[in-house]
Amino acid sequence: MARACSNTMKFGSAAILIAMVMAIVVNSNVVAASRQYPGGRSLLQSHGALLIDYMGASGDTSLQFSDLQATVSAFPTLEFIFPLSFAIDADASGNTQNGVFSPYWSTSLDGASAQAFKQQNPNVKLMVSLAGFSQFVNGNTQNVNWYDPASTTDWVNNAVSSITGLVSTYNLDGVDVDYENFPSGSATFTTCIGQLISNLKSAGTISVASIAPFGSTSSIYADLFSNYGSSIDYVNYQFYADGLNTQSDYVNDFNTVSASFDPAKLLASVEVNGRGLQGNDFIAAAQQLSIAGVMIFDVDNSKSSNFALEQSVATFLTS
Repeated sequence: MARACSNTMKFGSAAILIAMVMAIVVNSNVVAASRQYPGGRSLLQSHGALLIDYMGASGDTSLQFSDLQATVSAFPTLEFIFPLSFAIDADASGNTQNGVFSPYWSTSLDGASAQAFKQQNPNVKLMVSLAGFSQFVNGNTQNVNWYDPASTTDWVNNAVSSITGLVSTYNLDGVDVDYENFPSGSATFTTCIGQLISNLKSAGTISVASIAPFGSTSSIYADLFSNYGSSIDYVNYQFYADGLNTQSDYVNDFNTVSASFDPAKLLASVEVNGRGLQGNDFIAAAQQLSIAGVMIFDVDNSKSSNFALEQSVATFLTS
């Protein structure tokens, strides 16, 4: 009996060992298969449940927060961040104001509506996006340019004060930085923007910050990220501005950009009915990447399709 028991234990141990070896082989094959994607990235990619969608950027004066209610309600496990676009360091005539930011999105997106929208939707955050590409002045567009202030201290203090006011009025959670024009250089950009974000975060005024570089501004934002990356939560890189027409181009560009920014904070991005990959091609490219989430530009242009792109992206992010 004792010997029979011993043989049983030996055979049982051997069977377990064989099973373990087979499992290792199978798992190795799965891993090897997952590495067959060109460029060395795994086909078994991951994505964060985050959708950042710029709001007010294209000047739709009829846009309401309530327009998005059905879409937001349909995806309760997805985090939505809507950067109100844009607050600009300039008056209505385009004159710079030394760090005093004023809101230039539609008055239909008012403070009371913003607060009600957030109270109704715990999965929603609102941000203020700074600068943008251009400003409407007397019926014409004028570039919004970064300029080096005479005193970085005064600029930062004014910016902190004016943005703190916007945070209070609109019940905002964070700041997005979208300066796109640097005609006179960027000597003070890293210091001013880095200190602005850091001061707002350390004071508890905001909880989230993002930046929105693209090809020609990438090195400027990479310097900002290198010095203040711990205060920056997301990189809304504008891949649609990089002239990418195929999925492989998109994936390769994403991999290149990842070298300059923390990949864990980098979002894929798509422009509504605009430049770059669209629709299923964009989703297919995003499926080949490990991304923090997806950025869409913008809500205004998506309204006419009843936010079809938002729903498609949200379905992908929650799948």
